[in-house]
Amino acid sequence: MAKNFLINGDAKNSLSPFDRGLAFGDGVFRTFLIKDRNPIYWENQYQKLSMDLEAIDIKPPSQKILLTEIQKLFPAKGIFISKIIVTRGKSQTGYDFNKGIKPTRILLKIDFNINKYEFFKKGVQLTASNIRATKSANSGIKDLNRLENVLARKGISRNFFDAIMVDSNENICDCARSSLFIRYGNTLYTASNRSFGIHGVTKKIICENVEKLKLTVDYSPLALNQLEKADEVIVSNSIVGALQVVGFKNTKWEKGTLANSITNLLNESA
Repeated sequence: MAKNFLINGDAKNSLSPFDRGLAFGDGVFRTFLIKDRNPIYWENQYQKLSMDLEAIDIKPPSQKILLTEIQKLFPAKGIFISKIIVTRGKSQTGYDFNKGIKPTRILLKIDFNINKYEFFKKGVQLTASNIRATKSANSGIKDLNRLENVLARKGISRNFFDAIMVDSNENICDCARSSLFIRYGNTLYTASNRSFGIHGVTKKIICENVEKLKLTVDYSPLALNQLEKADEVIVSNSIVGALQVVGFKNTKWEKGTLANSITNLLNESA
């Protein structure tokens, strides 16, 4: 079997059952595409990884170490999904840990289904999740505690690309595995992620460059029933880029141009 992971830079290493990532979700991760050994959106991905790790007081691995491991694991040609996981390391002291604890690095190589991606580009359907996004002091950090996202995805039909999550006030957050953008005229609404959800890399790129789309961004809260009045709805993440939403419940949208415009914007930052 071809190797599809490295642990601390070596495919022969194993993960300790005492690793704090397993017991407590004590770590963070990033997921993105690798094309011909080149990580897409790398500057933004590494910046986000480092910021999240520093926020929970874990020393980030250097870019040199991670890029060397990517070169080691991934073939010279082809598109793959990569996931970098960094945990605080292993300990046997419950919630407490020693000051000199050594972080664990995990690099995963996952096949990328180009046919599924091409199908998604035709437009996707969304559903609503009955799992509420919970308020967190660590909102915005992509830590390893993602149970509510797992449960939000659990059992949804394959007809739906993703499930929209709402907060305790019934306001729209993002989807379980993607950011959500809602256009009304020249205004692009999206969740602020100040208390709920994750402000991911593609959302960061889109919001920082929204003027190139001739739009303005607005973080004002929206209820689910306001979706039906939207001109266009878009989902995005680092794997699929930007996709046009063509249906949610009884509301249907004609395929517009915004997804292509955002895709071009993201490609400029790749």
